Amino acid sequence: MRDLDGVVAVEVTRSRPIETARGNFGQREQARPSTVDVRVRLDETLGPSDAGAVTEEAQSLLVSDADLLESRDQVSLSVEYYTETEEPGPTQGGYGEGPSLHVTTGAGPATKVLRDAATDAYHLREAGALMVTISLGDGPGTWEDDPTAATAQVRAQSVGALPGLARTAVELDRSADLSASGADFRSASQVPDVGAVALLVAAAERPEVSSATYLAQERRLTVRADTTSPAHDLTELRRWLDRQEYARASGYHVAYTVIDAEQAETTGWVSGFEPSAQDSDTLPLPGGAAPWPVDPAAPDCTGDDLEVTFGVVDSSLGTRAANVRARNMSGAPCAIENIPDLTFRNEAGQAQENVTIAPGDVEPARVVVPDGEYVASAFLWRAMSTVNDPDTTTTVEVIAVPGADPVRLDATMDGTRASGLDVLDGAEVRQSPWTQAGPPEDPLTAG
Repeated sequence: MRDLDGVVAVEVTRSRPIETARGNFGQREQARPSTVDVRVRLDETLGPSDAGAVTEEAQSLLVSDADLLESRDQVSLSVEYYTETEEPGPTQGGYGEGPSLHVTTGAGPATKVLRDAATDAYHLREAGALMVTISLGDGPGTWEDDPTAATAQVRAQSVGALPGLARTAVELDRSADLSASGADFRSASQVPDVGAVALLVAAAERPEVSSATYLAQERRLTVRADTTSPAHDLTELRRWLDRQEYARASGYHVAYTVIDAEQAETTGWVSGFEPSAQDSDTLPLPGGAAPWPVDPAAPDCTGDDLEVTFGVVDSSLGTRAANVRARNMSGAPCAIENIPDLTFRNEAGQAQENVTIAPGDVEPARVVVPDGEYVASAFLWRAMSTVNDPDTTTTVEVIAVPGADPVRLDATMDGTRASGLDVLDGAEVRQSPWTQAGPPEDPLTAG
């Protein structure tokens, strides 16, 4: 790998962690399988296409040896392709280095997904990103099965650089979370909405605003004014949000929350564009697809009609989101209109205790699912610490429709507890109803 043109250095580190296993009469030490970390430093002057090509070639060389390691030594293997600038750059939000990028993956084969990730990371870096990170994960469901695992985490040097980076992500057709000091755009694994990013930036640059966050998952803008501004300044901020044209121009209902210095919250709707009671405020359709036909005579879907699967959507910036999908396998259209029942279970199969599941902003609507098509239900939760409670969720039990048998789905990335969901005891989860979705290779847009 080191001899490849475009590779500057290769580091291989092997560790043998020790874990303590408690017995009836004290403790004993038990060795776990080794971990091998490979870091491949790429030439930062490479063009994006060349960077993608050398990354794919390096991974091809690595995988042939990884197979031997895994079969003989029982090791787990992680790989990082990265660049870093020798000269320090401007410090922004704790970042003191110049522009850099990181593409992480496991011992999976070299694929177009990996090549495209490295190529896009270089494009975003050239567009002015301070740091780009794309994690492809490791194991089934993280590469070809779920390209949404390849969301780019992009840190900009300034808030004003975010719209340009959003436009670059759109050109690349790359889902991206965008952040800078004082502004976060969380895309829910979708290609960024440039208009929403511009709204976020305009809010973050107002003098009375200390930070602003836009959640594409909920179409919600949260603005913090943690200054000692007089009350009329915050009133003017709310009036400013009401006057913005983005929501009416896009046709999306965008909720906002203003949090003042005393942590008091005021809510409203951007552009004053509030959904009426008559609005069927359904989730946006994937890829601009047309709504499925309405068939009043279609029978209700039963549990036997549906093939239920699990897919991770997003896990970034303190917010987690995932979805369950159901495919109509009945041979004919059937209708569905509910929020599926979810139970989060640990590795021992025990249900996580005191988990609160609340509906999102979208009411269930009757969806007639054509034969072979998919519906999806998204759920969102805040990241939880596993330091004191490492008992993560490894399976999600789903009752797709009333009367259906429960189906247990693997919710880990590689079949181990460490890669499970941090939905722990006491978690608060928001969940959407079943809604029209594309096949698993299409990212899910959830509101």
